[in-house]
Amino acid sequence: MRNIFVDEMQKIMREDPGVVFVSAECGFHVVEGLEQEFPDRFYNVGIAEQSMVGTAAGLALRGLKPVGYTMAMFLTMRAYEQIRVDVAYQQLPVVLAGVIPGYGYGNSGTTHHSIEDTAILRVLPNMTVVYTSCETDVRAAARLAVNYGNPIYIGLGRNDPDYQPDYTQEDFRFGKAIRLSDGKDAALFATGVMLPEAMKACKRLRDKGIGISVYNMHTVKPLDTEAIREAAEECGVIYTLEEENIIGGLGGAVAEYIAENDGLRCRFKRFGVPDTYGHGSGSIAWLRKQAGIDAESVADSVERHLRKGT
Repeated sequence: MRNIFVDEMQKIMREDPGVVFVSAECGFHVVEGLEQEFPDRFYNVGIAEQSMVGTAAGLALRGLKPVGYTMAMFLTMRAYEQIRVDVAYQQLPVVLAGVIPGYGYGNSGTTHHSIEDTAILRVLPNMTVVYTSCETDVRAAARLAVNYGNPIYIGLGRNDPDYQPDYTQEDFRFGKAIRLSDGKDAALFATGVMLPEAMKACKRLRDKGIGISVYNMHTVKPLDTEAIREAAEECGVIYTLEEENIIGGLGGAVAEYIAENDGLRCRFKRFGVPDTYGHGSGSIAWLRKQAGIDAESVADSVERHLRKGT
C-alpha cells in the first residue's frame, strides 16, 4: 500500500503546492518518481526519524502541509517524543505515514514488527489513528489527511491483492466505520490489514450457518461509538480483530466504551497479537497463525465462543 500512498500523494502535490513530503531514508524505488517531480518539496533527512518529525513540525509552523513517511516501527517508537511534543502537543497538521505496521515485515523479526503503535499513539491527545486495508482506503485517507488540520497517523500495511471492498472513496470518512456485511449472530470490528482476514472468517462462518456483521473500523481514534452501539443492540456479541498487541489497541478502545456505558449489554472478545515478543521468524501468514489471528483461527474461535460460550 506504500506504492499506492506515494502515487496518490504525487497526484495531490500536483494539485496543492502547499503539500511537502519528508522521508527518513525509506523506500527509494517507491518515492523516486515523487522526488524527481518535486525536488523542492521533497526532503530526505536520512536515517533520523526524530529529525524527520521535527522537520515536519517546523514546516507545519510555516503554513505548509507536511507528510512524514517512513517505516512504522522506527517512526512510532524512535521518534515518539517528537511526535508527542513537536506534533501532538502543538496540534500541528502533520500527516505521519507509518510503512508496514503489524507483522508486515515478516521474516525481518521482532525488531521490525510494529505491534505497539496503536497503543502508544492512542494515548496522545489531539492524535488521530487510522489503518488502511486496501487501495480505496489508502487513496481516500491520503486526500482527507492533507487537509485534516490535525495530527494524524496512517498505518500502511501490506495489502491483500485479492481483497476488493464494495465501497468507494466517498464512503471513507475518519471516525466512521464502514459496514461490509450483515449478520445477526455477532459483529466483528476489524482494522487495517486484518479486514481481508475478517471477511474470509465471515465467509467460513456463513458456510456453517453463523451470520456475522463485519465492520471496517479503519479509524481507531476517534472511535465510531455509534457503530459499536448499533452492533451491541443488533447482535449482542462483539469481536475485534487487529494485527497489534492485544493490550491498548482497537480491542481495548472498544472494551473501554462498552464497559463505561451501562446501557450496552453484550458479550465481547478481542483478537490480536498476544502480549509477548515472538521467538521465531517466519512469513506473515505463519506469524498470524501463531497469534491466532488468521481467518481460520478466528472463525474457529468465534464458532466455539458462540456455540459454547467459551
